[in-house]
Amino acid sequence: MILLQRNIMPKKSLVIDVHHHWIPDEHYRRPELHVHQDEEVIHEADRFRIRRAGVQLFSPPRMTARMDEQLKVMDRAGVDQAALHVGVWLDWVDIKAARLINDRLAELDSKYPGRIIPLAHVPPLDHEAARELKRAILDLGFKGVAMNTHIDGILMDSEQLHPFYKAVCDLDVPILVHPASELPLAHPHGMEEFNLTRNLGRAMDTTINIARLMLSGTMDRFPQLRFVFSHMGGAFFALKNRINPAFWDKRDKRFFDKYKKRIFVDTAPPFWSPEEIGFAVKTMGESQVLMGSDFPTIDQLKNAVTIIQKARATAQVKKKVMGDNARKLFGRR
Repeated sequence: MILLQRNIMPKKSLVIDVHHHWIPDEHYRRPELHVHQDEEVIHEADRFRIRRAGVQLFSPPRMTARMDEQLKVMDRAGVDQAALHVGVWLDWVDIKAARLINDRLAELDSKYPGRIIPLAHVPPLDHEAARELKRAILDLGFKGVAMNTHIDGILMDSEQLHPFYKAVCDLDVPILVHPASELPLAHPHGMEEFNLTRNLGRAMDTTINIARLMLSGTMDRFPQLRFVFSHMGGAFFALKNRINPAFWDKRDKRFFDKYKKRIFVDTAPPFWSPEEIGFAVKTMGESQVLMGSDFPTIDQLKNAVTIIQKARATAQVKKKVMGDNARKLFGRR
């Protein structure tokens, strides 16, 4: 009887961070080997910075390349697993760098079993992207794919990305999307001041790409695509009813709803109020919101957990956001 009870007991609820950053030590030590000609690298004691024309594009802290230190912080914050994404650094990753990233992630997964969720990193437009993607998913056992919101200004609904999406669909894994380093606008729009390139531009970039994926028919063409968008989907969770084209072209007012089961958002960075978290759950759906931290870029991992705990939602919904939604998403293979 006791054995029967043990067999039917539910699995432990995990706390899973789906927006967690890491880069290989080789890349952290020598970023100059990867940046573009018009960019400068500034090394500081606790980080390096990449700038172009005075605009900061990337500034990872030293801990980004130190998984052992990150795990200690995860333990203190009560985070069981983290999906590792190189984030903005993906803007500078070619196929050779991608292979090294994937190899190092496989080593981390072996060294720290059960602690990380490795994501396949590939430059989506490279002719060898599909091959490296298959190696990472099928041979190395990775659970998802890392992507940025655009590749050299090519947005996510571009037909140039269709071969990449076909390969992802064939492998049946989700894509975790991080903003690229800059919003590809035709002119600056004042983004070069007040750190708006990062704080506002990246949210705009994410919102634009979610809307375009739906409006362009890309989501219809690839019905297996599932995306996790960073930073609560930019502003999509708040603006989706305003973006809805029903007023102009007579589409159904619930146009976006047919895609909502395939669009997930994370709660990084951990600056949201309980009301905002509750609103995101209400507008996106309780199964579509996942905990994220932006750690260690934003060094507030514990707060990423507590903002969910304080959210205006039921205990069952909080449990889903904290980890159950992510476990289901990554456990489909």
